[in-house]
This record gives sequence, structure tokens and C-alpha cells, in this order.
Amino acid sequence: MASLSPNSRAATASYIETMLSELRSMSQGMDADFLGYLIEMAMIEASDIASGKTSTGRVHTQVVEKITHPDAEQLASLYLSGALK
Repeated sequence: MASLSPNSRAATASYIETMLSELRSMSQGMDADFLGYLIEMAMIEASDIASGKTSTGRVHTQVVEKITHPDAEQLASLYLSGALK
């Protein structure tokens, strides 16, 4: 895939965030809470990309590995137990 200019990248990420917002509303309308949560996480990522907070390409962060930040499995477990409502 061809690289986008920084302006095109931000505009594309902003558009994706808008579309995800619509999808989140739809998921909330059908009481799909976990799906809404996942879509919201994608919205945050798109927002970060649009605002330049996230660098280009795939980013691996060590923050997730810190004990104060649960991993995906722990987050899912917390969500399913009702602790993240």
C-alpha cells in the first residue's frame, strides 16, 4: 500500500473515527456492549493517529506490559465480570 502524506493520513484517520462512531452507536442500540467497547478502542486509536499522537506504522508499546496496565485477556476478563461498566 502506498504511503499517505501526513495530511491525507490525518484526514483518513478522522474519517475512520467518524465511521467508527456510527458503528459504536449501532452496537449500543443492540446492547452489544463488548462490541461497542472494542469499537471505542479503535476510535481512540483513529483519533490519536488523526491528531499525530501515534507514529506511523505498527507501534509496539511497553506500557501494556506494565503491571498497572492489564493486557487484552485481563481487560476482557474484567469486562466480562462487569468490573469495567
